[in-house]
Amino acid sequence: MAWTPRSAEILRAVAAYQLAQEALAADFAARWAEVLATVEAREVASSLDELSTQYAATVRESAAASRVLSIAFYRLVRALETGRVIGGPGYRPGASLGSLWADFNKATGKRTGSGPSTPLPVDTRNPFPAEDLAREARRAEESFRREVADRVARHERERAGRGSAALDDAELVAWEKEFLESLKSGSAGAGGMLVQDGGRDMIHNALQNDPGAIGYYRKTDASPCYFCALMASRGAVYKSKRTAAFGAHPHCHCQAVPIFSRRYQLPAENGKYARLWRDFGGGSLADWRTYYKGQAGRSKPKRPAE
Repeated sequence: MAWTPRSAEILRAVAAYQLAQEALAADFAARWAEVLATVEAREVASSLDELSTQYAATVRESAAASRVLSIAFYRLVRALETGRVIGGPGYRPGASLGSLWADFNKATGKRTGSGPSTPLPVDTRNPFPAEDLAREARRAEESFRREVADRVARHERERAGRGSAALDDAELVAWEKEFLESLKSGSAGAGGMLVQDGGRDMIHNALQNDPGAIGYYRKTDASPCYFCALMASRGAVYKSKRTAAFGAHPHCHCQAVPIFSRRYQLPAENGKYARLWRDFGGGSLADWRTYYKGQAGRSKPKRPAE
């Protein structure tokens, strides 16, 4: 008897996975904010070396958790869709839907599902790429330079141009506070992207290496930007050399969801964005952005008058 994809369970796993990856980015942002909170605005420039080390270490730790989560998710979705389990890191002999759900629940920290303990047929090929720590370190270094070191350099030049303003000057205090908030937001968004890229890259590379995978679709967060909504509206993207990359941006929580059968089911949100795109009727990306923002505004509940 042919295996029937367990669509409802897959969609539950997809929703839990997206939220868990979002939580990892939020946890990174919170821990990085604690680091920045220990440094005064005037001390940031002299603390860059130490901050760079802490930034890279925090990214590395959270990205490792993102990779573990992505492997558990990939293996579970593959089994739910095909009835077969894939080998590689984290595989245990005699794996069943029950044990795969248990691994996924542990990785997310929430009990999303369970299953029978009957061992599944095994595809022993390992599609998951090895960690590239050197590449990860380079990306963290570049992110820190762009979002922290360069911002600090600009801030120091602006401070020099202000002259010798008093430390208790209200305008100066507000300016320094704004600088620190901008620094925190920019570096947290870029670092959070790197954290989730740990899992996104793992899944996207596994898709290319797994003969059983046919493509992916984009799962967005609750309020995606116009670009992410457009990408999600495409539905399934079947694998090829042209689809060997998954575009994300700072503060983006979109995830690549692998598909292994033509009988996959998309989340309702993807269908909503596809309808919006059809109703849009065509135009430039800027036109779509304006149209999408207008539609998104209509769907939001009105705030009480202040």
